[in-house]
Amino acid sequence: MQLLRDYYTAIGEVVTQYGGTIESFAGDGIMVLVGAPLSYRDHAGRAAGMALKILDRVAEVLSASRRAGLEVGIGVGIASGYVTVGVIGGAARLEYVAVGPALNLASRLCSHARPGQVLTDQRFVAVLDNEGERTDRSYRFERMESVELKGIARPVTVFAITPSER
Repeated sequence: MQLLRDYYTAIGEVVTQYGGTIESFAGDGIMVLVGAPLSYRDHAGRAAGMALKILDRVAEVLSASRRAGLEVGIGVGIASGYVTVGVIGGAARLEYVAVGPALNLASRLCSHARPGQVLTDQRFVAVLDNEGERTDRSYRFERMESVELKGIARPVTVFAITPSER
């Protein structure tokens, strides 16, 4: 439980730094929104920077676990698109939720990612390119093969995002 607390804390700090919103926790999975409920013109750049920073911070948290013999890692999936967000629930419990195809794609990309890897799709790369000079370009894209992902109608061309200095 302490490992999960440290993990959630590290990711929460990075999410806050980049202006994101944690939509949900599910075991060791975390769904983060960038651009909802607050819109950002540079949401894609924020998401890419945040993903790489999350890998760095979580690596620090997990290093103690690795020294203790636990082999754990984190992969990240990013997708861009319209989602519906809002508060749902009943009188006893309200929850902020997001639904839409972009969330499903991000989840599937995350499941496909190896530990230490950030994966995205062609649409996200295009959105990031459209942000132009508003975006920090301290990373690069590596085109990978197209893959079939559960619940996604067509094969997805996948890109890995890596820091420029790697």
